[in-house]
Amino acid sequence: MLAISLTIQGADSGGSRLLKGRILDNEHNPLPGAVVILDGKAHSAVADADGFYSFSNLESGTHRLNISYLGFVPVSQAIVLADTDVTQDIIMSDSSKELNEVVVTGVFSGQQRAINAQKSNINVTNIVSADQIGKFPDSNIGDALKRISGINVQYDQGEARFGQVRGTPADFSSVTINGSRIPSAEGDIRNVQLDLIPSDMIQTIEVNKTLMPDQDGDAIGGSINLVTKNSPRRLTLNAVAGTGYNWISRKAQMNFGLTIGNRFFNDRLGIMVSASYNNAPSGSYNTEFIWGKDDAGKLYLSDYQIRQYYVTRERQSYSLSADWKFNDFNKIWFKGIFNNRNDWENRYRTTLKDITPDGVADVRVQTKGGSHDNRNARLERQRTMDFTLGGENRLGFLSLDWRIGYARASEERPNERYIDFRLKKQHFSFDLSNPRTPFATPDEGSTMLLDDKFSLKDLTQQQEDITEQDLKASLDFKTRLSDRSKLKFGFKFVNKTKDKEIDYYEYTPVDKKGFNKDALAHSVNESTDRFMPSSRYQTGSFISKQFLGSLNLDDASLFEKAQVAEELVGNYNARENVTAGYIRLDSRITDNLNFTGGLRVENTALRYTGRIYDDESGTVSKTDPESSSYINFLPSMIFKWDVNKDFMIRAGYNQSISRPKYSALVPGMNIKRGDNEIVIGNPGLKATTSHNIDLNAEYYWKSIGLVSAGLFYKRIEGFIVDEVSFNHEYEGHVWTKFTQPKNGGNANIFGAEFSYQRDFSFIAPALRCVGLYGTYTYTHSRVTDFNFEGRENEKGLSLPGSPEHTANVSLYFEKFGLSARLSFNYASDFIDEMGASKFYDRYYDSVKYMDFNISYTFGKKTKFTIYADCTNLLNQPLRYYQGSKDLTMQQEYYGVKINGGIKVSF
Repeated sequence: MLAISLTIQGADSGGSRLLKGRILDNEHNPLPGAVVILDGKAHSAVADADGFYSFSNLESGTHRLNISYLGFVPVSQAIVLADTDVTQDIIMSDSSKELNEVVVTGVFSGQQRAINAQKSNINVTNIVSADQIGKFPDSNIGDALKRISGINVQYDQGEARFGQVRGTPADFSSVTINGSRIPSAEGDIRNVQLDLIPSDMIQTIEVNKTLMPDQDGDAIGGSINLVTKNSPRRLTLNAVAGTGYNWISRKAQMNFGLTIGNRFFNDRLGIMVSASYNNAPSGSYNTEFIWGKDDAGKLYLSDYQIRQYYVTRERQSYSLSADWKFNDFNKIWFKGIFNNRNDWENRYRTTLKDITPDGVADVRVQTKGGSHDNRNARLERQRTMDFTLGGENRLGFLSLDWRIGYARASEERPNERYIDFRLKKQHFSFDLSNPRTPFATPDEGSTMLLDDKFSLKDLTQQQEDITEQDLKASLDFKTRLSDRSKLKFGFKFVNKTKDKEIDYYEYTPVDKKGFNKDALAHSVNESTDRFMPSSRYQTGSFISKQFLGSLNLDDASLFEKAQVAEELVGNYNARENVTAGYIRLDSRITDNLNFTGGLRVENTALRYTGRIYDDESGTVSKTDPESSSYINFLPSMIFKWDVNKDFMIRAGYNQSISRPKYSALVPGMNIKRGDNEIVIGNPGLKATTSHNIDLNAEYYWKSIGLVSAGLFYKRIEGFIVDEVSFNHEYEGHVWTKFTQPKNGGNANIFGAEFSYQRDFSFIAPALRCVGLYGTYTYTHSRVTDFNFEGRENEKGLSLPGSPEHTANVSLYFEKFGLSARLSFNYASDFIDEMGASKFYDRYYDSVKYMDFNISYTFGKKTKFTIYADCTNLLNQPLRYYQGSKDLTMQQEYYGVKINGGIKVSF
């Protein structure tokens, strides 16, 4: 051990003193997760994300600090406290440099700080640094998350959108920015869209799999915390520029990024500014089917669709981090991030609708687009932002952290247009010999190709505005109770509003014959021999997006306009207040055994207003506001046993919740008396609760690597499903079909997860440039006490959203500035949505993704990196199936994507 001794002299006053400082490397970068021991384990602390540590209520006199950090030389240092508080920064040296080793800046040296933070945390966490994220070809946070043990992601338009943690549905986990939950841009759910946030805007991803009392309790699966870039210690300047190509759009994409920061005014002011821009033309080829069975049990198709998408995704992100140090013990800071994603989409869809058992169906040919000023495409603009002002202050024997914040998420769809032409009662022969790719062939005299036999069915335009806003404030107090114990307590308040407003109109041409003729004269053939589900499918011809975009729908001399009341039934206004308080005790029971425990109490107050539609009157009206409230007591306790400095075991128990999605709570009602069907909301839904038990062991190698194994159990109570029942009595009337969300039952989840990351230097020193990163998670879920009409006695049901197997492995090589990585990701199939019976259950099929990336870095003070990425090498489709694995419900292909460019770091 290298010992450094430094004595700070001063008059001995015998008072209560504060020792505070920062743990840094030789280049003055922070070392988060450094373990700081004072006076032979009498006091201990862990450096935070910025490398800061502190000890309060110390007696004057001589004290000794011992600092350890994986991959660095340990430090032992003497400190003398006199009549003033003391600030002492500690500089640590890389052990490879001290030993005159050749330094290899591989994946795990870039991940070094994150591994140390993970090692030091008392709870079960996975931490990934920006350096680690940059080693993979991941454009957004969702894609980066799929590399972490226990996490599966679900895709939309070829990018990861929602994350599932430990075999639970996506809505069972929370996504936070700098510790505060961020709102959702989606209209009906609480899930956060991970494809909104570029991966290069985040400094660290922290996945908390066991919750602490000072963390929000609504995270049954876990909490995904995105830490934005902090203000730097010194001048920082990084830039990236690149381009790419997609096999469907066959167009180039653009990528740009810039980060710059420094400290000013004698290090009192720190500022970091980041910006990212991505423009990616892409698309997909898609087929969708709905299956049924006749009385004899024979399969048939009731709906058959061929879809072709063209999407240009533009993503922009900006962040600012700033802090002002009044003195060594008081500072104020600001962190803000703004993300914008524009999707310009055109969809061409051919549908065989209302298919009869003898093969007769209506043919529907539809173009999806937008107005001329939106590129003749449907624009979906999703935004999320989070701005927080906070401070760190010392109030005598108490330390106070405070923060106030504002967060907002929104989705806008201006002038979204559809034009739909129909040809009735065409005859088809259906080839169902391979239900994975069923195929329809028109009989003689029938067609599914747009021609002058078709007539206009629908011409519509809608406006959509969804907004969710959070106002939040929190206070956290900390104090030391004894040499081995410290107390933390605090309060948090969140005021949430969520509004969904859709306005939907149908247009009828004044001159129907003239319009039909004009529209059909502007048809375009979208068929391609590259249609990936099968070359047998041909999309056909459609009304062009230019014609649809050019229509002046507001001209009363051309079109009659009528509002479609039924489409407004999904609108609602939600108000939620969450008031929380907690108390947390941290205690070092022995030199090697730590305990953290406490209680969190959350009160949720709701006020919702929905809409009622009745087809008998053809009108929609607002409901009266419905209010409710409930309180949750969420205890937790965690033990961490440091068997030695490299091997540790964690065990914990906590309770957590998952609040119902917004649309399920809305007191709305859609009454279709003509079909004798009704769909209603359920403002009486209870939050899903969970009892969680964890046992985890980790061993850390000095060569910057680890191996871990963990077991977990979750007892989930009151999970929510949309119940579909037939001949159901409601308010004195028997409905042929009745649909309502409800607390559907309970479930048990058992799981095991394993993680390994290390280079191969233990085999031979020459193999230090080669390494392996791998994770595997097994989950077994079973539903109990199933409260679903008509399915109460079914056995062997799995929890929706729970894949049994998830795994990823990455083999890398890095030497002389050359870095190459081959990555593989796998997740097994799982039930996604429960139907009226097992035959109608929807499953998300298994996926296999393979990516490859390579880069070369050169330069000393200014470093240049040339990179190339290739993703989705196996052309993995998004696939849903119905009931049986062979019955395709949806199959969507995105093709292979390549990217390349240059990065510069000063």
